[in-house]
Amino acid sequence: MDSPSTTNYFQGTGKCLWTPAGGAQRDLGNIVECELTPSVNKLEHKKTRGGSKKTDFTQYNDQAVVMRIVLDEITAENLAMLLMSEVVTNTDGTKTLRLMSVSQITGALEFVGDNNVGNKVHGVFPSVSFGPTGSFSPISGDDFGQVEVTGDLLAIEYTDGITDFGQMTVTDAA
Repeated sequence: MDSPSTTNYFQGTGKCLWTPAGGAQRDLGNIVECELTPSVNKLEHKKTRGGSKKTDFTQYNDQAVVMRIVLDEITAENLAMLLMSEVVTNTDGTKTLRLMSVSQITGALEFVGDNNVGNKVHGVFPSVSFGPTGSFSPISGDDFGQVEVTGDLLAIEYTDGITDFGQMTVTDAA
């Protein structure tokens, strides 16, 4: 829908599907917060003629995108993403985390929007590297416990020669 239109107002909900490198896709569970943050390093060229410097060209270098996800389903696998851990399934069915036992957690991430209000957003990020950015408190107090992880979207080159960090598709609201 072209702007202006109240149909474009957005109240996002959805789910994230994580596929660790060499593993099977899984649902990360309920998402409290999910945000993409692009960043660049802006290089400006200044023209130094005519009495004062004037910017006559800009280029954006060092492109990066970070995805921050806050989850409130405390599973061994979600904690492992925060604690850079291998998950060991014990013979009694419990799971043990080997804290900081892996140096990188990489894979593919997909966000599937399922909101009722506004356009639906679907993101496919084929190469993501997650690391710890928050803390985990085993005592929650008055709120539900949460796990916060941040992933760097890694640039990939497609067979057509284009390089990017993934794709997002927006479907107009009905």
